[in-house]
Amino acid sequence: MKKVDFLNELYHYIRTLPQDERNEILNDFREHFREGALAGKTEEQICAELGSPYECARQYVGDDFGSAVKDAPKKKHNKAFWTLAFFWNVVQAFFSIPITLGLFLTAAIMIVAYCFIVPAIGSIAFLVFAIASVSTVLCLGIITLLWTIIQIKECVNRMNSGGNSK
Repeated sequence: MKKVDFLNELYHYIRTLPQDERNEILNDFREHFREGALAGKTEEQICAELGSPYECARQYVGDDFGSAVKDAPKKKHNKAFWTLAFFWNVVQAFFSIPITLGLFLTAAIMIVAYCFIVPAIGSIAFLVFAIASVSTVLCLGIITLLWTIIQIKECVNRMNSGGNSK
């Protein structure tokens, strides 16, 4: 857990306390993080030493803690979100793959055409243009395919992990 996550969760649990008391508690924990950082510890190590934000907040909130925990922070996105994102990316793939295949076909046509045109013209500048344009079209096609694959893979990973972030 990182410092910002720890403090946000702690704040959530102590939100029923008066503002000045909340600020004092959060400042104390910020000081713990500052001292730990000066001692060369990572944020994760400091969080491990402090314990869970739940236990830390429990020391301060007392009897009101039950109402504070009732609405504990939820995950930002659940499995349903990532399932929907997966299907949206599959729909996008149906649009991007034909475009990508079109780019590859265009590159192939350009290569064949340049093989016949360049020798006839005999211009180095035209040869450089031909290589640059074919390379650009191929790169765009590859980037489109890779982006689609990466997005679908990420959605599958998130769906399998129940929507949790890594």
